[in-house]
Amino acid sequence: MPPKSHATQQITVRVPVAAVETADELAELLSEPELPLLRADVLRTALARGLAVLREEAAAKRKRKRSA
Repeated sequence: MPPKSHATQQITVRVPVAAVETADELAELLSEPELPLLRADVLRTALARGLAVLREEAAAKRKRKRSA
């Protein structure tokens, strides 16, 4: 569960079954006895990292357009 100090919004999306299975596997692999992880934790992390990569790619694309 994200900290209450962060503004959040709940959304509903459909994802491939394989992605859900992978998230479940990763939650189990990454969990520690004192810090169990849920599927939702894995998906939030994947979303955050993926958005950061997309932002970097978009910035690089803009940069290429300006220098062309």
